Amino acid sequence: MVADIRRVTAGDGGEVALLIGSEKTALFEAGMAYCAQDLVENIKKELKGRPLDYVFLSHTHYDHLGGVPYLRSEWPDLIVCGAAYGKKVLEKPGALATIRRLGNTAAKFYLGESAEELEYDDKDLRIDRAVGEGDEISLGDRHIRVYETRGHTNCSLSYFVVEDSVLFASESTGVMPKGEEMVPSILTSYFDAVDSIEKCRNIGAKHIISPHYMQIDDALVPSYWDVAREKADELKNFIVDLIKQGLPDEVIMAKGRDRFWVGANREQQPEEAFMTNMQAKVNLFRREFPLEKGE
Repeated sequence: MVADIRRVTAGDGGEVALLIGSEKTALFEAGMAYCAQDLVENIKKELKGRPLDYVFLSHTHYDHLGGVPYLRSEWPDLIVCGAAYGKKVLEKPGALATIRRLGNTAAKFYLGESAEELEYDDKDLRIDRAVGEGDEISLGDRHIRVYETRGHTNCSLSYFVVEDSVLFASESTGVMPKGEEMVPSILTSYFDAVDSIEKCRNIGAKHIISPHYMQIDDALVPSYWDVAREKADELKNFIVDLIKQGLPDEVIMAKGRDRFWVGANREQQPEEAFMTNMQAKVNLFRREFPLEKGE
């Protein structure tokens, strides 16, 4: 990892990185709820008595923010940053219920069926500061610049550590497990995702942190965004072709599971969560690429 960026991940399913600045400290993502207590301990070991000042959320899915309530318990003055849209999402009881349900499913997936139900207060699962395109937050000798990168969700953000030229890319641009092909993760808009890929390309980052799998090999950086665009198009063509065949959603989703729920993706994501996302993919491609008469 780049100097001063520490991997503090506590369990499978949600990578977490800590950046220690000269004046402030920040966490990128908050991981899964099922392993949040271990995450707290990992962070404390790295901070050596310093407080945790910020958490930067890429979006409001359960596997990226599940640890937030547990972090607040240890550091009550913590400021959680995320998109304004995401802030509103976390004010909805239905969204909070879904996050809890998927978090409990993940706990059983990783720990076994005997895993205890998650215990936290929904009010602690919130964004304190809404940030958006071009905002910068100072950690002293490090500055974090915010980019809105929709496509995975409408609240997806990417974060650029200016001094180190490190980009924490959002899932809108895809995820790249080590030693495996990039996996597209478009849920809300193919067109937004393509725009996000090009926006990230133009940042010109020297180092890229891929969601869920941490820093990619620097040798892959020059081709990373070409691959991201290629995989976005592959997903689009795969689903649109099945739609044109007149197949029902459940068949398309099953074929998508067979094609994309493999390797590290299968190891890291419960089937329920994958299939929920697969349904969202089918919905968006039906919406953004409607069939013309005769097709």
